[in-house]
Amino acid sequence: MEFLATRLRVKFSMFKRLLFIRGAELLVLTLLAAMPVLVNSTYALGLLTLLAIYAILLIGLDVSVGYLGQVNLGHAAFLALGAYAAGLGVSLLELNLLSALTGSLLVGLIVGALLAIPALRLEGPQFALATLSFSALTVITLNELEAWTSGAQGLSINRPHLFGWSLDASAFYWLCLILLAAVWLIMRNLLTSNWGRAFEALRDSPIASDAMGIGVYHYKIAAFAIGAALGSLAGGLYAFNFLYLQPQSFTYELMVILLLGVVLGGRKSLWGALLGATLIVLLPNLLSNRLVFQIVSATGLLFSIVTINRHDARNKPFQTFSPIAAMALLLAGSVLAQNIEDWRKAIFALLLFAVVLGLPDGLIGFITRFLSQLFRIAPPVLATPSPLDDVLKTKLAHGETLLEIRNLKCYFGGIKAVDDISFNIHNGHIHGLIGPNGSGKSTAINVISGLYRPTAGTLLLHGKALPHGSLYQVARTGIARTFQNLQLFGELSALENVMLALKDTYRCPLPLLLLGFGRADERRAQADAQALLALVGLTDYARTTAKNIPYGAQRFLEIARALARKPDLLILDEPAAGLAQPDVQRLIAIIKQIHQRGITIILIEHHMDVVSELCDLVTVLDGGKIIAQGTPEEVKRNPQVIEAYLGAAVDTH
Repeated sequence: MEFLATRLRVKFSMFKRLLFIRGAELLVLTLLAAMPVLVNSTYALGLLTLLAIYAILLIGLDVSVGYLGQVNLGHAAFLALGAYAAGLGVSLLELNLLSALTGSLLVGLIVGALLAIPALRLEGPQFALATLSFSALTVITLNELEAWTSGAQGLSINRPHLFGWSLDASAFYWLCLILLAAVWLIMRNLLTSNWGRAFEALRDSPIASDAMGIGVYHYKIAAFAIGAALGSLAGGLYAFNFLYLQPQSFTYELMVILLLGVVLGGRKSLWGALLGATLIVLLPNLLSNRLVFQIVSATGLLFSIVTINRHDARNKPFQTFSPIAAMALLLAGSVLAQNIEDWRKAIFALLLFAVVLGLPDGLIGFITRFLSQLFRIAPPVLATPSPLDDVLKTKLAHGETLLEIRNLKCYFGGIKAVDDISFNIHNGHIHGLIGPNGSGKSTAINVISGLYRPTAGTLLLHGKALPHGSLYQVARTGIARTFQNLQLFGELSALENVMLALKDTYRCPLPLLLLGFGRADERRAQADAQALLALVGLTDYARTTAKNIPYGAQRFLEIARALARKPDLLILDEPAAGLAQPDVQRLIAIIKQIHQRGITIILIEHHMDVVSELCDLVTVLDGGKIIAQGTPEEVKRNPQVIEAYLGAAVDTH
């Protein structure tokens, strides 16, 4: 009976969560669809149409800003390109409505991919400047191509027919709403899949992403191109909504407003994009009505004061009190300024500043937490862990050579970090690689794993040459690694960190994934990841974001994530660094379990007790050269090794 009651509680919790989330989507969609019938106002209908268009636009912008973590200042340019592509397609090529919108989407996809190829090699301010330059260049080009675009005079267009039907304002609004619903479903399926996790991982640690076989550059280009395509699709709808285009409508000011919408609504959230679009649509009305603006400013100030966290106020005073100061300035400006609209740029800047510091998750983050607590919405039930033998099959270890290293060299200018070393790693063994600080052991494994390119030498895995200088390509050959300095995906949960790295689990083709057929892969991946978390003793941390779990657990999580690659060779780079003694003993037990499954391990470690207990063979480096090789006991008695560690020759007489 108790088991049945537990099952019923779980089922009820799942149903309540499904009803709350999917029911909210259906309710909002139904309410928006009924608006033309409920509200008999041309002006209100225009705002609702613009809301649907901007929601599509912000969903696209959120891919680069929210998921990739890049400040994209070029999204307004894709809105312009899509708008002019649709307008010129109708004016010059006499395309129908769907063909013109498809053309807009393709223009954004192609131009976005082409821009991403050079721009995404840049990071931070450099990327922002590159996209800002693209945006300015787009406006200038549209101005100069007067023969096609009519330049500053503006381009007038006609709304084409849809399957022979002429669309009035209500019908066009419903078309925009249908496209928004389609974009919502497709992007929800994409961003809740391993693609979405990959996009987030690129922001947290590009190095670890490549080491997990994700392919940083490819995913970045794909993410940026998808966002650009949605921006251009919104541009096509924008053109057929206003029926008149001017290049000056797509300037930097619009870009700031769009960024404000994403940040204020909430990053990494479809609901945040919808809420942000609503705020953008209402901004002109907000600034034109002094009383409304004063009420909003006062409410924001009051909210900033009420939500002060005492702990944050002591430890992060700037982040705590800056939003209060910004909202106080807005309230003072609403009272003192003669014409509020003259200060629109300053208002946008203050709002953006206040939200970034005060609500890093945006309004939707605050609302979600509040409603989850109010209605006691439990997180989704996790899948039952798969049998470990199904996830990490035991390999037969015959002791043959797995990795052959011949005359390996890695020089940095005049520094010979690795200088002509040769040794073999045998299948099924734990091979220790030790040496004093600066001996070259980290450089050696960075060359093996593809982080560094060798100056000279040969690396053979299973008798085949390893790729040089590419973590991504080496990872796909069957080598996985951890890092001396932790490289976890901090914003993802422990479970998601492992799910992201799983090899041979995601089989659903992308087109079917976008249509919602990837759920079976997700459940299987979740079950497999649960098994690996159980192996390292982190089941209780499955839902916890990686940055919030204890340091020792983070070390173990990195091992579980590396095991998700189902490697032939596992490289552990100082896994015991910084661990307390109980965690060191736990680490030894975990490595023994991994070894029992026939996985070959290279262990770089300073703890000699760990090396002695685990390693079959040990190679000792000093000054980039091999000074000793043998069993742990043989190495510990070697005079050269003792001299390297103690700094003095040992008298053996």
